[in-house]
Amino acid sequence: MVVAVASRVPMFRLLVLSAACLGPLTAFAAGDIDPGIIAAQTGDYLVAPLDGADGCKLTLTADETIGGYAVTGAEGCAKSLPTLADVAAWNFDGSGGLLLIDVLRKVRARFEESEGSPLLTKGEEGPRLALVPAADGISHLPAPANMKGAWQMKRPGGTAICHVRFAEAADSDGNLALSVEEPCDSAVRKLKLKSWTANGLGITLLGEDGSSLAFTATPSGFEKDRNEGGKPLLLVRN
Repeated sequence: MVVAVASRVPMFRLLVLSAACLGPLTAFAAGDIDPGIIAAQTGDYLVAPLDGADGCKLTLTADETIGGYAVTGAEGCAKSLPTLADVAAWNFDGSGGLLLIDVLRKVRARFEESEGSPLLTKGEEGPRLALVPAADGISHLPAPANMKGAWQMKRPGGTAICHVRFAEAADSDGNLALSVEEPCDSAVRKLKLKSWTANGLGITLLGEDGSSLAFTATPSGFEKDRNEGGKPLLLVRN
């Protein structure tokens, strides 16, 4: 699936392969990794549960500190993800993952790469979390709990061109049910959309014949992913 806001993730996969060659399968000492690799991973991130509950934003910096490189903003996690409220550092783990570490060097979250997905925790302690580049005004990931119900596709500033309804039921492939309702423009109806899947801050609507339509989250709903081409299209609640 295409998720425009996750542009740093493919780069991360390349970087950790390089970083893994630099030391054992533990967190690296600050200074062991090329500064360019560190700089490419820095920025603002949303850490959020896959179930759609609110997450919190962290900033990964290139400033060296105990345990790796400094993290700012962790105090903002006190309500939504209290286990991360004491995070003070981040680091690579040497095996393709990223660690969030407190001042006592205790690992508070271990994110692992998953092909085609954002960095994820295993969820062994608490909800399973994703680490995605942050977007203004967005505090949670799309999930069945916050997507179920009636939505409409519309042009910016225009009227609805198609009504759709998201369900929580999933098929054997993990895709969730979707129904197209009237009125619906023929261009959308011919896609034969029947299911949907979420990935990071994006969702993809899937058709019977392999067709698809990808959207990226915005503060007011979703917008058609820029890689889809064509005219702009919004997806908002009825």
